[in-house]
Amino acid sequence: MQRYSLLWGVLVTFLVGQNSANSWTSNHNECSNVQHHYVQLDIGHGSLTPAKKIHDASMDVCYNGAQAKNKTSCCNRQMEKKYLQVVQKDFYDVIKMKSAYLKNLISSNASFYQEKFLQLIKLAEASTDFLFSNIYKIPLKDRHGPIGDFFMDLQAYIKRRPVNIQDSVQRFFDAIFPLVFHSNLNDPNLKDYTDEYKECLSQARQAIYPAPFKNFPSKISHHLSKALSTAHKFMEALNLGVEAVNTTEHLLLDTQCTRALTRVKYCSHCDGYIAARPCHNFCLNVMRGCLAYVAELDEQWNKFIDSTEKLATNMRGSHNLTQVMMALDGNISDAIMHAMQNGPRFYSKVIAKCNHPQFLKSKKPGQPEPPVKPTTGRWQVPLHVHLQSFMQQFLASKGFYKSLADSMCQHDMFSTGTSSRRKCWNGEEMKPYTKLVVAGELASQVKSNPEMRVSPGKNTALIMLKDKLAHVTKSIDHKFSTTGMQSDTWVVHIHPSPGDVDQGSGDGGQGDDEDGNDIDGSGSGNGGNFQDDLHRYNGGKKDNNDNTDIFIDEQSNVVVTPNQPAVPIVQNAAASSTVSFVFVVTTILSSALWVNG
Repeated sequence: MQRYSLLWGVLVTFLVGQNSANSWTSNHNECSNVQHHYVQLDIGHGSLTPAKKIHDASMDVCYNGAQAKNKTSCCNRQMEKKYLQVVQKDFYDVIKMKSAYLKNLISSNASFYQEKFLQLIKLAEASTDFLFSNIYKIPLKDRHGPIGDFFMDLQAYIKRRPVNIQDSVQRFFDAIFPLVFHSNLNDPNLKDYTDEYKECLSQARQAIYPAPFKNFPSKISHHLSKALSTAHKFMEALNLGVEAVNTTEHLLLDTQCTRALTRVKYCSHCDGYIAARPCHNFCLNVMRGCLAYVAELDEQWNKFIDSTEKLATNMRGSHNLTQVMMALDGNISDAIMHAMQNGPRFYSKVIAKCNHPQFLKSKKPGQPEPPVKPTTGRWQVPLHVHLQSFMQQFLASKGFYKSLADSMCQHDMFSTGTSSRRKCWNGEEMKPYTKLVVAGELASQVKSNPEMRVSPGKNTALIMLKDKLAHVTKSIDHKFSTTGMQSDTWVVHIHPSPGDVDQGSGDGGQGDDEDGNDIDGSGSGNGGNFQDDLHRYNGGKKDNNDNTDIFIDEQSNVVVTPNQPAVPIVQNAAASSTVSFVFVVTTILSSALWVNG
């Protein structure tokens, strides 16, 4: 009896076990979870997925259907093709996420600095217009063209358009010479010159000796060129940085890379492991293979960042655009003052070139002009603090291209999602990845990548980008070589020390040394009280401390400088009286000399 009971127990156990085995096999072959996931991710229509595991001889990526004839899966060739398409989008999405911070950092600062540079130029234009209107009493119809054209050129240069700064400066002084000659070297109440005579004066200005404006135009041109070219080069560098990130984001993936990425991301689904994560080292080999050419940019990228830092350093120092723009109207004024004081010395040369003045038959009626107010906005744009912060963040991007492949495997899209390497997808099954992890250098990838064939061919887009980075780096390094980085005495450093500013003296005697000190905005010649008045209207604006904000209070009509007493602005009547006094003295002396001559 016991014998029969034992046999019955064995039979029941066998039948239950067999039923359980059949149930597990049925569930294992069930592909409904794969179908649901396929539709949920919007990869394709559910009708493309098989209801249970099948063998598809045309499978080519997740397994070779022609060779593995007994292999079954929840995938078919149609699904595989969809996976090949979707994985590219996944790759681009992740690479954009990884580069988003860097791209935003560079592009936002490119916009910021262009706006601030243009703001500085507009402030300098407003100050120059105030100078011509309120100090030299040049009518709007006469000053509008020369001033507008000149500062429009400076703005165009910052916007990276082809402009020759030296030519622009010379054209500006050619254009204002007839105005200065008429208003300040003759009786301003006389009729206006004919257009032909103005044209002659403009064309003759550079040929007259001694030069009416001395060497101020060339010195202004020199320092403007240095500061503007540095700002221009900085904008060029930032825009190239954005281009570099964009090129990476739109990198074309070759067939080998796309196939390998599909094996990393989606082939586990074919075996029913929809929640599986790729083994970390498996991901590294694939990503390093896909981005092998991108990693080659890293060395040149790092050099490019170092050169950009040189630009930033000089923008805070000897090539400071803020300081150059602040000093511009004062330097133009010095040039005009020199012409006023030395009119008798070159008057005969003007007559020799253009004959005696030719006036219009009738005096044009004067048009009422709106009053020109001094600059009311903050003159000092505190760029140095922002620049330092930006460069700290930009320097942190060194090594970006070398580490990009590895960082891709840290994203949820491709990461293991667990510290246990026993539960990861190795490309074929849920087992640890045992293949060698190859270094990211192109040569190593071409030689040894176990997951994909990395072609030794050329990537044209990346080669062109690398050449551009090298070209800009070389031009910056050349611009700021050991000699080029010497600071100018005209432009004071951010934190000036006693003796940094040469106040200048005399109206001549110095040669055409480009770094001469007679252009620091302190005046030239024996301007006397008039010269003091000219610079008082700036309200101390020549303070070269880049940490100081200087602005004009419209209500009290005084210049306000933090921690300094308020400086009254010269009223129009006082300025007019002073200018009229110089007109009278200059006219009397000139007439006496010309009559006796």
